[in-house]
This record gives sequence, structure tokens and C-alpha cells, in this order.
Amino acid sequence: MRVCPRCQTPAQAGGKVCERCEQPLEGPAHALRYNPAGLPTPSPVQGHATVLVGIVATLIVLAVGAWFVFRGVGPFRTEVVSQARSADGSAIEVELRVVNEGDRQGRARCRITGLGPDGRLRTSEVTLSPTVPGNSSVRFPLRGEGLGDAHDIRPSCA
Repeated sequence: MRVCPRCQTPAQAGGKVCERCEQPLEGPAHALRYNPAGLPTPSPVQGHATVLVGIVATLIVLAVGAWFVFRGVGPFRTEVVSQARSADGSAIEVELRVVNEGDRQGRARCRITGLGPDGRLRTSEVTLSPTVPGNSSVRFPLRGEGLGDAHDIRPSCA
């Protein structure tokens, strides 16, 4: 009498596969999926589709979550309180008032732009403002290195 190499169930005469665990009775014993109900195994397409659906669902959840996180922050409006050139004349120093017109607190990305003597546009590095409460404003200084000889100076925050 032959027995299954995996589960030791007696095999029926002439059978090639164990009726309990679907282990092939001939050849090397290797682990197959235990399937006592005899359900068909899923195709590779089903497995890949399941992974793809999981990835798409995760991306949707992240996008909706990001929308809720940033909803109500800004837009930011910028007002120049004062403007002066640095003592050595190499930079422009601006005091800004940044107004958050949204309901939630946030930080604005601010920079200064201006036209150089050669007519080319110059910009300062982006600087984060202090945290601006919702429907409120803050004042802070912003320095634009290399803009001391520029004209048409415009600070902006977004």
C-alpha cells in the first residue's frame, strides 16, 4: 500500500495525487499548498491584480489624507513692512508681514526677486516663515543675498 509522502494518508490504487493534500505521489516530495476543500488555486494574474489593487488603494488613501492635512492652509498674502539695503550694500533686507488666509496654521515659502543691472532676474533662496496661525499674520525679516544692486524688488510667499 502506498502512502502520501507529505501527510501519510493511504493512497488509492492507480492514484497519482494524494486526495487529502494534493501532493504528487510520484517523484520528489515538495510542499504544495494544503487544500483539503479541493478549491482551485488562484492564477498568477489574480495574485498580481490583488497586489495592484492594494497599491492603488494605498495611493488613494495617501492622496486623500494629504488633501485633508493641507486643506485650509493658506493662501498666503505678503505685505512689505520695511525695506533696506545691508550696511555693505551686498544684500537687501526686507521685513515682511505674512497673512494666512486659511483656517489652519502653516508655514509659507518666501523669497525675494529683483532685476539686476544687466536686466536678468535674480532670486534669493527660499526661506520658511515662522508658523502662521489660521486667519492671522506674523512679521519676520527676510534677507536677499546678492540683491544689493537689484531694482524692482518683490518679496513673495506661497
